[in-house]
Order: sequence, then structure tokens, then C-alpha cells
Amino acid sequence: MTQQVAVIGAGGHTGRHVVAELARRGIRTRGLVHSERSAETAREAGAHDVVSIDLDGPGSLRAAVTGCDTLVFIAPPFDAGEETHTADALRAVTAEHVGHFVYYSVLHANLPDMPHHVRKLHAESLVRRSSVGWTIVQPAMYQQSLLRFVQAPRDGVVRLPFRPTASFQLVDLRDVAEVIGLVCAEPGEHVYASYELAGPERLTAGEMIQRIGQATGVDLRAEHVSPLQWPLPPELPLPTALEMLTMFAHYDRSGYPGNPTVLKHLLDRGPTPLATTARRER
Repeated sequence: MTQQVAVIGAGGHTGRHVVAELARRGIRTRGLVHSERSAETAREAGAHDVVSIDLDGPGSLRAAVTGCDTLVFIAPPFDAGEETHTADALRAVTAEHVGHFVYYSVLHANLPDMPHHVRKLHAESLVRRSSVGWTIVQPAMYQQSLLRFVQAPRDGVVRLPFRPTASFQLVDLRDVAEVIGLVCAEPGEHVYASYELAGPERLTAGEMIQRIGQATGVDLRAEHVSPLQWPLPPELPLPTALEMLTMFAHYDRSGYPGNPTVLKHLLDRGPTPLATTARRER
């Protein structure tokens, strides 16, 4: 019987990579999205069909997952309602006898000084206490996220809202999507597992900027600026902006390191280095 996987957030930055990986594996994917633009992105990534849902209207979820074997739940970034939305999704998959729930969390969800991490920690608890088979993936900050910071500054200076000496362990989003593909392809091998996914290199922010410059042939260096001077997107809701500033403060104090062992084992190869991603996506 052909597998069918539903992906909440299929048209987002993460979701479209997950859909593309599932399509590469020949797994039928149903994209669950909130807008026509997201629907088009999901289709372009390889979704076989697309269903419009409203996370704040849980009645749409049950019908959307009918007939699916797995639900991959990717909440919107900094989702203030993540715990409620996760609970609603768990109720939907339980009612429709969906056998596997893949929850997309974050590396070190138990860091108490970042509210969006705490919400994911609480959501993880809901998942673990549910009656459905589950897998939790906990990725580090994406290499692609740092590449967005770079975007060819005119003076070669990449201004960061945290100190350049802070250490990170960034992961390639494509590697994360590959793990989700593995999990969905063989759910029995990964049920009731939680996977911390970090990249192969522990580098300071300054070293990462240098690596990107070397990989792309551009002379770059990092410079610390106050988070209040760093240009947040103007359309960002105030609560989200405040949570981002809180996140930057944590990075400034403690960095965001991880460990690549789990990812290396799952991929059966070395995780992708930052320079490789920078050259691929320049």
C-alpha cells in the first residue's frame, strides 16, 4: 500500500524542503497550508495534493489528515499557540487513526530563557504523553538562516545581533529534511525516538562568516551591533520581535552549540559543512 504523509507547514521554508525530500523518496505527500501562496509552494516542491487548514480552527485538521499514515507537524516560527495547535493535531490524528506523529521541535528545547523553546518543550510533553506513535526531531539553527544574515553586505561587514565569539553548531536544512524522510519511510525504526540534529562544525559566529566568505569568494568579517539596532522585519508582530531579541540575548551569552553524532548516525555519512551549503546556495 502506498504511504501518504501529511505535512503541516508544507509551504514554509522548512516544509517545502521536507516535501521535496518525501517526493524524492516516492512518498505521497499532502501539503496542509494556510494560503494559496503556500499551496503553490507546496505543489512546486512535490506535494501530490494540498489542503487548506486553519490551525486556530481545529475542525479542519481532522478531515485534512484522513487517510494519511503519518503527520509531520511543523509549527509557524515563534508560534504563540504552539501548545494548543499541537494538542489539536494530536486529537485529529488519534481520531483518524493516523499511526505516526512527527513533531518538529528545536535543539535544546529545555532552555528556560527563550519562550519559543519553552513552548516547544511543553508541546514535546504533549506528544510523549499521547497514544499515537511519535518521533521528535530537534534541529539546531539552520546554516541557511545564517546565510540570510550575510546577503552580500556592500562593505564586507556582516552585522550580527550577538557577539562574534559566540559558538554555534549550525545544521543544513537539507540534512534535516533527509532525516524526516528516513523517519517517514521507516516509522517503525524511529518510533518513540527524539533526535538532536546539529551540524559537523562548532564555530564562532565570526569563524562562520569567514567560512562563508572563503566559500563564496567574498571578503567578509563579522561585527557585533546592538540587537536594538539590528533591522528586524518591519511587519514582525511586537511579541515575536521581543522573543527574537530574547533569543539574540541568549546567543550573546551562551551561543548555541550542539553535537553532530546523532545526525551522522542517521545519515550514515558526515553532516554537510557550512562551506558546502554556502557554495550550493550562493
